[in-house]
Amino acid sequence: METSPTSTSITPPEGMDDIQYLLHLEAMRRYQEDSRNVKRQVEEQVQTWLDAKYEYQRDFGRLARLLKCAALQKAVDAQRVPDVDKIEQAAKDIASLRSKLSSDLRPATLNSKDVEQCREHLKTSHAKPRQNLSRQQREFAQNQEAFNGLRTAVDGLENGMELGMMQAMDRLVDDLLPPRDSFN
Repeated sequence: METSPTSTSITPPEGMDDIQYLLHLEAMRRYQEDSRNVKRQVEEQVQTWLDAKYEYQRDFGRLARLLKCAALQKAVDAQRVPDVDKIEQAAKDIASLRSKLSSDLRPATLNSKDVEQCREHLKTSHAKPRQNLSRQQREFAQNQEAFNGLRTAVDGLENGMELGMMQAMDRLVDDLLPPRDSFN
């Protein structure tokens, strides 16, 4: 327990002269100061240790989740049977595209069969998304129009309410004011 020198009066033991008494008080003050420093350092070390423990636990949790995901991926990969034909075909397609893109030669004319096939593909594969896009654009325009109408109605309602409130307040003030009498 710490006691401050101002709160209690310390009387020197009998037989001590003033210098010895002052040395004794200085030693007590240093002891208390050293005690406070030790407590502060211990608290700092405890906080440092707790921070390191928290970081370790966080990193350990992340590592555990990573290991769990890796094990899960390994289990999924073990269950999956690779389709060799599709992989080989994709590799060939990629190699073909890579060679075409990396060459400086550009085709002078397009193969009409490829163009027709592309057009057919666009008509069949993209017809429904185009119809959906057109429908969604119409719906968006209608929603935007309805929203603008609603905004106009709300603005009108707010203006009407404000005007009505002002008139009601004017009427209330007129009712509370004493009548004006003219003396002429």
